[in-house]
Amino acid sequence: MEKAILILSWVLILGSFLPSLRLTHWSVRNFDFIRVQTIFLQIALILLFVFFIDKHTPFNASTLSILVIALLYQCYIIFPFIPKSGKTKYTGKTPSSISVLSINVYQDNTEYGRTIDLIKAHNPDILLTLETNQAWDNALQEIESSYSKKLKIPRENTYGMHLYTNLEVDFIKAHYFVSDERPAIEAHLRDSQNNLFIFWGIHPPPPSPTEMETSKQKDAELMILAKEVLKSELPTLVIGDFNNVCWSRSARLFSKVSKLKDARKDSGLYSTFPVKPALLRFPLDLLYYSEGIKIDALNTLPDVGSDHLPFFSWFHISSEETKQPKEVTDELEETTDTIIKEGIEEVNEE
Repeated sequence: MEKAILILSWVLILGSFLPSLRLTHWSVRNFDFIRVQTIFLQIALILLFVFFIDKHTPFNASTLSILVIALLYQCYIIFPFIPKSGKTKYTGKTPSSISVLSINVYQDNTEYGRTIDLIKAHNPDILLTLETNQAWDNALQEIESSYSKKLKIPRENTYGMHLYTNLEVDFIKAHYFVSDERPAIEAHLRDSQNNLFIFWGIHPPPPSPTEMETSKQKDAELMILAKEVLKSELPTLVIGDFNNVCWSRSARLFSKVSKLKDARKDSGLYSTFPVKPALLRFPLDLLYYSEGIKIDALNTLPDVGSDHLPFFSWFHISSEETKQPKEVTDELEETTDTIIKEGIEEVNEE
């Protein structure tokens, strides 16, 4: 038992610190996803140490000390996303609120009716669907009459994307940042007060043993998007399946470069993946917004047969002009360019 506890302790110690380094292999990056779960495992291991392990040997004492440090570090990483007691960040929709619903439908999910019913129940002003192939395109025709504008990109590679909206559209375009296989959607929209803002829907690839061996392509897509956002002075909102958690190094870098805020800060985790088991769930579907936008409400919605929970928000445009600084340091620019270069090189090697 002692040997098993020591081995697991060191696995979790390494898993606590390695994701904060610029290591891109999926085996390292995936420890980022499960920080909340590993916090509880580390607490359990510390208790086992206290009651069952001889703490007087130098190695065991060192292991326990480092395990406690790793636990504190993990809590430090997660803390910004924990709701603050007695403080309500989002107070609910306003008369000028815009609703947005992002659903990763899961391409192989054939329970189309559950998604259709959810869309009809919430009737979002902006609807973004991900992993939508031709079968999903056919199923979603049932709600098309409810939306005046749409951009449909059905794909059979789990990177299909559909955007529907009733807002006035000035401009809409599909981008392919790193690969022709994975679209991102940019739309310039106007609210009921004629305020212009930019909407982005994204779905970069995950680092995993079954898809991408590293996070290089995902990180590159996020950095390219961050630089695109940086160019605009208009209020901007980005939503989608980031295949990233909000506390990760790359997520924080995305926020730093783009000057966008994470909607989960001080608000809650709103974990979306996997749907089951719920205890393993972490926040994979993210929302970022600029100055000039106020988030009124944020929530996950009921299971629709996908491996992701739908992600829903109300927001409003508080100012059509943003006043945030629009420059990054030379060091940050160099880091961003290196990440983009590595991602593109990996695509070219495929």
